[in-house]
Amino acid sequence: MFKKILIYTGWSLLAILAGAYFFCAEMLTRQNRNSEVCKGIRVTLLDSAENKFVAKSEVIDIIEEFTGTVIGKRRDEINLANIEKLLGKRSAIKDSQVSLGIDGTMNVEITQRRPLLRIETANGGFYIDETGYLFPLVETFTSYVPIVSGEIPLNIDKGHRGELLEDPQGWSGKIMELGIFLAENPFWDAMVEHIYISTNGDVILSPKVGNFEINIGDLNNLDSKFSRLLAFYKNIAPHEGWEKYKAVSLKYNNQIICTLNKNKKK
Repeated sequence: MFKKILIYTGWSLLAILAGAYFFCAEMLTRQNRNSEVCKGIRVTLLDSAENKFVAKSEVIDIIEEFTGTVIGKRRDEINLANIEKLLGKRSAIKDSQVSLGIDGTMNVEITQRRPLLRIETANGGFYIDETGYLFPLVETFTSYVPIVSGEIPLNIDKGHRGELLEDPQGWSGKIMELGIFLAENPFWDAMVEHIYISTNGDVILSPKVGNFEINIGDLNNLDSKFSRLLAFYKNIAPHEGWEKYKAVSLKYNNQIICTLNKNKKK
């Protein structure tokens, strides 16, 4: 019995010593890490091939405007979480990851917002992304996405950034779905150049090929409407000629209604 007590006591002491060792080692490591000094900033734009809304120099300027010069500061003097929050307030930045490496380099990884459409209003132009986030146009870069104009049923304040809180008809979500549909279908994304909203709410598409307008009515049943539009492109226009019609309507279920040009014989 006494031997067992000694064995248990020995193992307990060993466990306590091991725990104390690892605790002290962790404390020393933290102290050493906190005393590490930032030696530089490396900014990586993860989607720079697609979007160029944000420049690397601009990211550094934003950080240093908030924190002052970070180079030469110790790790415990730099609040990485606050820097991420600060960068997140920049409208074209969707996500940021900030870390300080053991070599003293602050690594900043930026994911930019991917516009689906450009919406032109009386208060200026805005991009809308796949999350429904709206942000103003920027002077340094233009994203070549379809432009939406006309009778936009939204009241967007000048300089607005973020989702719309007041949209009782849910129109921004529906136009976003159209943008997603186009982005996910390369043929239509390349074909549709302009989207016009008429006074009665009909959505009119202007294609890059053909001098006619395409009326899809409301923003519902997009799959059905674009399926019929594809049938028009494949089976009607090539045989009848691209200049024969001035308008194509898809707003009524299971119908393709073509309006002749006045100067074309029936």
